[in-house]
Amino acid sequence: MREVLSVLTYNEILERIKGQVNHLLIGNGFNYGLGINTGYKSIFQKMIENNREVYNDAMLTVENCNYDLEVFIGKLEEDIVSNNTFLRKYIRNKVKFDFMQAVHEIVRAEIKSIYAEKNEGIFLLLQNFTNYFSLNYDSFLYLLLLKYKPINNELNNTIVFQPSINFKEEDMNERQNNIYQEIKEARQKGELVINVGDESNSMKKPFCILTRSHFSTEVKEYTKTNNKGWKAKDIDKVVKSIFEEEERNRLLNKVDDGFRQLNMFGKDAEFIFDVNSMTQNIFFLHGAFHIHKDGNSIKKITQKSDKALYERLEKILNTDKQEIVCVFQHEDKTNVINENKYLRNCLEKLGKLTGNLVIIGSSLAENDNHVFEQINKSAIDAVYISIMTKEKEKHFALAKQKFPTKEIYLFDAETISYELPESN
Repeated sequence: MREVLSVLTYNEILERIKGQVNHLLIGNGFNYGLGINTGYKSIFQKMIENNREVYNDAMLTVENCNYDLEVFIGKLEEDIVSNNTFLRKYIRNKVKFDFMQAVHEIVRAEIKSIYAEKNEGIFLLLQNFTNYFSLNYDSFLYLLLLKYKPINNELNNTIVFQPSINFKEEDMNERQNNIYQEIKEARQKGELVINVGDESNSMKKPFCILTRSHFSTEVKEYTKTNNKGWKAKDIDKVVKSIFEEEERNRLLNKVDDGFRQLNMFGKDAEFIFDVNSMTQNIFFLHGAFHIHKDGNSIKKITQKSDKALYERLEKILNTDKQEIVCVFQHEDKTNVINENKYLRNCLEKLGKLTGNLVIIGSSLAENDNHVFEQINKSAIDAVYISIMTKEKEKHFALAKQKFPTKEIYLFDAETISYELPESN
């Protein structure tokens, strides 16, 4: 009798990996699960939307190139005479710039979905991992991790989407937003004064150590005493949000992309990749739009406005000594990776892992074999892969082909839910 191939659920995976050494690898499917479509087809459609008169006539070529950016650029260059280096460079840079701008706009438009209530429980997944790897060009994973990192400064060392980290506050209605700011400050700085008989015999208890129910009670007493007029349901919602944030900060308090500040002061501070970093735990295996090569250094773009990002990208693309660190080509990625110390370092890190690896949103495509080969060389024991159950036999066979020396476990992508479980 043929053995039935079992497929686990998302919650079963979380339970299995709890308390172990785990690592996460994401592909485009991870973004889809959070409401952001950064697939190549979606990106080209955005390019048409932005520049209809330019790209609309090229869509047949794009489709024939299987939405591969480098192949598409190559097809365009075939129609340019070989000695016209200016036009070749212009076309290549123009298409890449439009491609990056389209991705940025897709993520920017949909990034609120990170903060949607249905995704509030994603930290239950993220808290389980030591290292985070992305196959995507966008900085989405970095932003997601920053969402759960304690924020004690202006975050001027982070990337262009950083203002979105405040959506939690901005999305509340005006009454709740005002309450949020005041209650959060009370949580951080307030004190409960308890008098026993007289003022000389009193004790102080910081609000920051109170339980959720006790803190909520004191806030309600505060609003009553000071005639604030805050509604109990608004107070409960804000207090719930503040305590959830504290829990995430406790669970996920270290995000290190390996970049270090070169200039400590001034507006021209630069962040340079430290190839010798022992604490880096987020890796963009094919690069990302906020990472660029400047001479022998790898740097990251930290400006906070769209205009600043576009200006930096355009300048980098048109400067011979600088280039965006992104492996755009569909095939033959290994040579490009080996020539770049950031990409090489990220790939080599995969080969040094131990424990378990969870893969979400990757089709295990042939053009990512260089990634899977490194995983196979590592001391990883088990690989957990999200799949669509209707093709589970096909996925399992492919997974065994990619990782012949590893234990393979499949879990149903349709069971993935980032909603918080109901609290008692």
